[in-house]
Amino acid sequence: MPDPWYLAQVVVSGVTPGAVYGLMALGFVLVFKATGVVNFAHGETVMVGAYAGLLFITDLRLPFGAALVLTLATAFGLGVVVERIVYRPLLRAPAVSVILASLALGQVLRSAARIVRGDDLRMFPPMLSTDPVPVGGVVVTPLGVGVVVLAAVLMTLLALFFRTRPGKAMRAVCENQLAASLVGISVPAVFAWTWGLSALLAGASGILIAPLILISPEMGFIAFKGFVAAILGGFTSLSGAVAGGLLIGVLENLAGVFVSTAYKDVVSFAFMIAVLALRPAGLLGTARIKKV
Repeated sequence: MPDPWYLAQVVVSGVTPGAVYGLMALGFVLVFKATGVVNFAHGETVMVGAYAGLLFITDLRLPFGAALVLTLATAFGLGVVVERIVYRPLLRAPAVSVILASLALGQVLRSAARIVRGDDLRMFPPMLSTDPVPVGGVVVTPLGVGVVVLAAVLMTLLALFFRTRPGKAMRAVCENQLAASLVGISVPAVFAWTWGLSALLAGASGILIAPLILISPEMGFIAFKGFVAAILGGFTSLSGAVAGGLLIGVLENLAGVFVSTAYKDVVSFAFMIAVLALRPAGLLGTARIKKV
């Protein structure tokens, strides 16, 4: 029987990456709810966010707050441009064409990162101290707490956005595109906003996860953790995406400590398969019923 405080430490340590996985999952869910598209280039947008943060902080020597705002703006702009150039022409194309386009876009972004930055692994300067601080019976770091707090703030701002007029228009399009267009909502404009917000969340995930891992053009594959989180929570549930991210972060930490670090990914994907077998709509998702 493991020591309860040790178990608590493992769980708390898993919350930090889990919060970032939740942000990544939100980006997947936003686009899917509005357009029905699974954006397989989402991970490369995470990578762009990390490199943009590195540019603003390391190369231009801007304070973290300014670098974060500029990174979010860069990611949002990238999302809007990608929607207009890549995805809008494929709006009525077969699903396989959209999937292939997203995979090709991911390759383009990875290749562009190699051309600009090379293949070298890079360290991202932490915005806060990494020295351990005891809190009760567990130990945390200012960096870990900062990542969780920033992720929570972004999630809260997203929730508040859905109470605004553009947010309500986005929700209407997510529910029924035809009905939304009939009441005067510009569906293409909402799509652009949706892709922009999804990319913004990816960029935020990139700059937040960067101090915890090494930056490289291949780092976008970490977004598969967000993909798994979105599936676990239910691919149509925003709250489920956050819950799924936290669950994946804690599960992989428990597996790494009590089983083996080599099985961290295996446990996450195995749990996803088990959830889908028992509840195909995800933990908090709702099954869509189609009349035939």
